[in-house]
Amino acid sequence: MKGLSGKIIVPGDFHYEQARQEWNEAISKFPCIIVYCFTTYDVVKAILWSRRQGMKLRIRSGGHNYEGYSTGTGKLVIDTSCMNHIHVNCEQDTVEVQAGVRLTHLYETLYRYGYVFPGGTCPSVAISGLVMGGGIGLSTRYLGLTTDSLIEVNMVDAWGNNIKANNHCNSDLFWALRGAGGGNFGVVTSYKFQLQRAVNKITLIQLEWHDNKPARLEFLRVWQTWLKHLDSRISAFGGIYKRGAWLNSFFYGHPEEAKQLIEPFLNIPGITLRRIEYVDFIDAVQRIGDEYPDREAFQSTGRFIKGCLSQEQLDTLVDITDHAPTDANSYISVYSLGGAVGEKDENDTAFFYRNADYIMGISSNWELAKEAPVHKQWVAAALRYIYPFSVGSYINFPYHDLPDYERAYFGEHVQQLRCIKQQYDPHNVFAFPQSIKTLG
Repeated sequence: MKGLSGKIIVPGDFHYEQARQEWNEAISKFPCIIVYCFTTYDVVKAILWSRRQGMKLRIRSGGHNYEGYSTGTGKLVIDTSCMNHIHVNCEQDTVEVQAGVRLTHLYETLYRYGYVFPGGTCPSVAISGLVMGGGIGLSTRYLGLTTDSLIEVNMVDAWGNNIKANNHCNSDLFWALRGAGGGNFGVVTSYKFQLQRAVNKITLIQLEWHDNKPARLEFLRVWQTWLKHLDSRISAFGGIYKRGAWLNSFFYGHPEEAKQLIEPFLNIPGITLRRIEYVDFIDAVQRIGDEYPDREAFQSTGRFIKGCLSQEQLDTLVDITDHAPTDANSYISVYSLGGAVGEKDENDTAFFYRNADYIMGISSNWELAKEAPVHKQWVAAALRYIYPFSVGSYINFPYHDLPDYERAYFGEHVQQLRCIKQQYDPHNVFAFPQSIKTLG
């Protein structure tokens, strides 16, 4: 392994089993080499070494790719999780973030300086996968996608060159990285974001209808009509499962106004949890983050929905949850879009589905490996049902069996993205099962 730098882990090493594990415990891959990079120089050396050896590589930051595309059996994994420096510039209201920074670290650091950030909700997710796929969270409708705050990146290409990309320099690459960048063009080592000053407090909303099957249909009815003319200061995630429904939301305003906005949900009978609290932004983020497990085995996917579904479609979604393999760990979820997301044109970035109303997710998790097939079959069946009335798939919720995955993830941007891929990675060094294809 002469020529490599950083911390090197190979099979047989004491930490190999831990190092090869992804956040999704259902992913079990066996890389030949895992290179924990501490500097851009380490990344350069790993790329050049892998090319000399003819060894295919993968790029990993937080290890949260649902299908495990950030690792692979027999591959060299470039892991940037040790690159976790954050530099805040209060004069320019910007932050420079290295590729491995986790959301908890970023949220807490920025809040100490008086800033909020439009990130996701899982605290252990690294910034890289989130921002390059678009990035949704409970501030999305107010502050935009995570990628909408991005103003510059540094990326190492297939020849080991360090490339800066922004709206004025390598602007085509910058366009592509905002929505289609994860692992496709090179190894992004750092990001620069424009920041917004924090409000002192926001309203955290958490509602649940547990052991309340009738609430599921009413929840879906309310959800799709509620979004139509919704105040952009509120974002929400929710869903239905075999025994009930739930909703989590951030509102950038006071509880009294929040109660008026969510009144249609409050009117659904049989509510078992009703939490509407005025809290510090960081407390709201931590409260939602605490709901995530350290790791779990799961299958998950997500599709963009535009417009209202019919009564028959809503009834069928409820029926699908009735046939779920678990009472609470198999669910159909919804993630609000609109607001600031739709204010940008769909061609402004590579994130194509800005005009969708929300994302519908399908997920099921299990404890024993022998249980996996029935969970995967349930997710596959649910996806087959929603596919015809959805308009595309969310790249940060990847699914291995998508037909025409490029079109599903990137819509009408596919050809432009292939041209950019051809320019920056003509030899397809950065390839994985659902990567952007080169021309020809």
